[in-house]
Amino acid sequence: MGNNSEENFISVLIDKFERMLEQNDHYFFDVEEFEEIIDHYFEINDLVKALKVIRFGKQQHPSAIVFLLREAQLYATTNKVEKALDILKKVEEIDPNNSEIFMTKGAIYSQLKKYNEAIEEYNKAIEDAEALDEVYSNIAFEYENLGNHEKALEYLKKAIKVNPDNQSVLYELAFCFEITNRTEESIEFFEKYLDINPYSYVAWYNIGIAFNLMDLFEKSIDAFDFVIAIREDFASAYFNKANSLANLKRYDEAIKVYEETFAYEEPDSMTHYYIGECFEKLKQYDKAILNYKKALDLDDKLPDAWIGIGVCNAEQDNHLEAISFIEKGVSLDPLNSEFWYILADFQFELGLIQESISSYKKTCELEPTNPEVWLDYSDVFAESDKYDKAIEIIKIGIEIQPNNISYLYRFAAYLFLQGRKKEAIIVFSDALSQNYARHTEILEYSDQLSNDSCVLELIETYKNS
Repeated sequence: MGNNSEENFISVLIDKFERMLEQNDHYFFDVEEFEEIIDHYFEINDLVKALKVIRFGKQQHPSAIVFLLREAQLYATTNKVEKALDILKKVEEIDPNNSEIFMTKGAIYSQLKKYNEAIEEYNKAIEDAEALDEVYSNIAFEYENLGNHEKALEYLKKAIKVNPDNQSVLYELAFCFEITNRTEESIEFFEKYLDINPYSYVAWYNIGIAFNLMDLFEKSIDAFDFVIAIREDFASAYFNKANSLANLKRYDEAIKVYEETFAYEEPDSMTHYYIGECFEKLKQYDKAILNYKKALDLDDKLPDAWIGIGVCNAEQDNHLEAISFIEKGVSLDPLNSEFWYILADFQFELGLIQESISSYKKTCELEPTNPEVWLDYSDVFAESDKYDKAIEIIKIGIEIQPNNISYLYRFAAYLFLQGRKKEAIIVFSDALSQNYARHTEILEYSDQLSNDSCVLELIETYKNS
């Protein structure tokens, strides 16, 4: 039966059933017709009418177990799980090999977060299940709930072997490969799958995402082109192709591909944001701001767009306006260390010293392992010749990141500039012995030190050591 014919058939059934209710009459429906009507009401979440259909079905076909199963499913949906399990227990006594019983019980146990019990029930359904891929995928989902993605992959592979066209399983496979950091295995799997199923746009899409994760952007673009060739209206393929182009710094091309998504889906705030970001990279700040504002028209709580407008204003020397936009972005995402760092830098540039100190401090609290933030935070104090405080801060950075050689060189610089020459020589010598090549950092930091005879002699001493 074609889709239109089937829809018309169901529509006629619904009209007939509702007319029966209105007239308080009794019409005959066979079991399959009742099932269609029940499914319709489940789909539109009209559970009251679904229950009425079940009761009529039980009256007309008292020996049909399907209505007890549907009743159990309805009670499970409305969180009356004990009632649902009682019904299923009765059904199991009548028909102990009915796989739908085990599927329904599995779903109920999953709902109760009893994932191992759910797996046990689903396993009972394997022998007689009509849709074996559904059973395997349900087992996989329960293993995911248990955090066992390795086992989930095992069952998802079984599911796709049974039904290679199961798209939801293909997506879930990609997710499990990604969350277990098995990107190479993901590519290998989907390449083999595509050898047999070359027109699967979902498989091409998943392999494109995997190539992206491995920074193989040219290959990911090719994969997304295959997706588009197979299914022209698949907006996500355009979006991710554009991401790959942007990662290759091909910003003009990326903008055009991002804009193609609008032909197949409603404009999205993040798409406009990424278009804005591309224009920002091209230093076309007016166009960047325009697209950031379009993003905010769709979602005024998108912090990245507020930050983007702020950065573009700063690039156009509108610093005070820039600060207000950046502060708005920070207020929307106060746990984002990157936003606090941007705000701190701009505050420091504008001479808002106390404000920048607070923002750098917040950045350090949120992301103490950032490889540069302790340099900038301490430098605020060094710029005001408050070397004791600068040293105190950079030492915290060294304690948190003992292998960050930049911090050691900066520590030496502060000691030299404060006149604590003996201590400075010890620290500087340590830094030179650990990583001589990075000695230029101390020279670049301070013109005074780049001409300091002691500093230059130490550099020369360690040059060939």
